[in-house]
Amino acid sequence: MATATLKQIKDSISHKDLAHIYLLTGEEPYYIDLLANKFEQEVISEEAKDFNFNVLYGKDAVASMIIGMCRQYPLMADKRLVILKEAQMLDKGEWAKLSVYFSKPQPSTCFVICNKNKTFDTKTQNLISKSGGVIFESKREPDYKLANWIKAYIKEIGYTADEQAISFLESYLGNNLEKITNELAKLRLNLKDKKHISDTDVSSYIGISKDYNVFELQKALSQKQVLKCNQIIRYFAKNPKENPIQMILPSLFSFFVNVLACATMKGKNISEIASALHSTAYRLKDCMTATNYYSVEKLFYIVSLFEDYDLRTKGINVSPLCKEEELLKELVFKILH
Repeated sequence: MATATLKQIKDSISHKDLAHIYLLTGEEPYYIDLLANKFEQEVISEEAKDFNFNVLYGKDAVASMIIGMCRQYPLMADKRLVILKEAQMLDKGEWAKLSVYFSKPQPSTCFVICNKNKTFDTKTQNLISKSGGVIFESKREPDYKLANWIKAYIKEIGYTADEQAISFLESYLGNNLEKITNELAKLRLNLKDKKHISDTDVSSYIGISKDYNVFELQKALSQKQVLKCNQIIRYFAKNPKENPIQMILPSLFSFFVNVLACATMKGKNISEIASALHSTAYRLKDCMTATNYYSVEKLFYIVSLFEDYDLRTKGINVSPLCKEEELLKELVFKILH
């Protein structure tokens, strides 16, 4: 199967060394949009786009229309570019009809298929590969690599950032690369000539409280600061949209899993532990502190609580009158006492 990496496809676009068909498919829409935009911006010159460039959308397109546009010859240019966006919306019957084109693509056309949140069937992929087409699988970044991805992206756009700022972005924006890049674009407008992003910048311009956030809650839990924990929970209850329990629980679960791992590796130095957990010494600082306040037995109990509370947030094993802030308050009480 003619698979390619993100870099290989970007290089082929830059060097105008193009295949006849590109299938961009997978669950991470950010990379699919990134490549589609690069095809649109660089393959056909602006003056030639009126005659040699077409964008179609799966919901409205039919196979005959797609094939007709792909079969056209370029006018006053070497290539035609046809992009099928939201291809996952194309009717299944129309896909079957497209196999005729996949078997014999037009050499002077670059046909780009953007298929989000869905994998293609093997038969279609094989047809595209046999015709010299290229397949790119857009995979989500693993959670443990997300902080490094954010750091690399910030460096790519010419900025630096505090570890805490990166942690804020990672936890509050989640594994959504499009959302992360969009929020960073807004933040850059506010930074003006400043080239370093601090946790204060993230707090001010992305709307994450510097004093009342999931990291401060983790820190308070790591030292069993009951008063501070209660203050943060009350703040969350007053600002539920910015602090949904569906975001807080995974962060706390991940934190206590790391605390448990640190506790079972006591005796090793922090660098060895960080390497084993795909993390950094900075990010494990509070985890190491927590090992002084919680026994291994208690940590196993805490980790076991999260499955039950995750179900409760989904309305299972809980009264319909129970509020989310009460669930969080109850969970934190069980952790602390």
